[in-house]
Amino acid sequence: MIKKFKIAIIGAGYMAEEYLKVFSGKKIICEAIYSRTVLKSIKLKKKYNIKKIYTSLYELENDQKINALIIAVNPESTYNLINKLNINKYRILCEKPVGINLIETKKIISKIKNKFFYVALNRRFYSSNLKAYDLVNKNKGKRLISIRDQELQNSKSKLYNKNLMYWNSVHLIDYINVYARGKLLRVDKIKRYKNYKYSEHLSRLIFSSKDEVLYHCNWNSPGPWSINIIQKYHSVEMKPLENLVQEKLIKGKRVKVFYKESKIDLKFKPGLFYQVSEFLKMLSNKKHKLVNLKDYLNTVKLIEKLYV
Repeated sequence: MIKKFKIAIIGAGYMAEEYLKVFSGKKIICEAIYSRTVLKSIKLKKKYNIKKIYTSLYELENDQKINALIIAVNPESTYNLINKLNINKYRILCEKPVGINLIETKKIISKIKNKFFYVALNRRFYSSNLKAYDLVNKNKGKRLISIRDQELQNSKSKLYNKNLMYWNSVHLIDYINVYARGKLLRVDKIKRYKNYKYSEHLSRLIFSSKDEVLYHCNWNSPGPWSINIIQKYHSVEMKPLENLVQEKLIKGKRVKVFYKESKIDLKFKPGLFYQVSEFLKMLSNKKHKLVNLKDYLNTVKLIEKLYV
């Protein structure tokens, strides 16, 4: 089935090249590339043996062979791209964020009538997170989840600075939907961040499963991203997210187990190789773990509940 699909990439920046590195490692042929910056496309075509370059979306849409897309464009360009492209004729993996905020995300999703449109959240596919997910699911009972986030409003783009929680924090907040079970009952907003100032944002979330989440974000100060999940007889921690440590109680004694980052995550951008593997499963009509639009929208709505 997968041989029937011809993949093109939209975008020629950092993330587009990271996908091309994985394609090269997996010996996947990239049929074509489109970017508004043609010189970048030319450079990537030569480096990764891409078959052709499109100079317009019109050329892409009129190539009847292309039926799968990786969209890796600047977040500010996604809305216009969705409006111009017949998005419903392809199987798609689109880099986050799909919209710059909740309002735009809803507008974009309303235009997509495509069940094969998926959102790229590569932290879900870190080798550390895949292992942590298995370890946590082996243990029943209440989960106490602590998430440490960190954001810097140091970009020249005011739009980026204003919407960092949707563009960047989305990865960590998405972990809430991955690990917290049941219906969200309430969000207690303990502290709110102050725009462009050193401050902290702190919220407590309670779920019907009795799982609890403490979300803590440092704004405009350095610090590592991390997630810690505590259960009755063990805990797992990813700090930084690429590294995993499990702590178990064995006969009353604390025992630590360290899990190394996979060789694949060291070779390529972490999580990307496994995410592309899931994309290929989807193209082959196999069961996969890609994030669909419904799940992605739930995460964006959760961001809104935490910050608005």
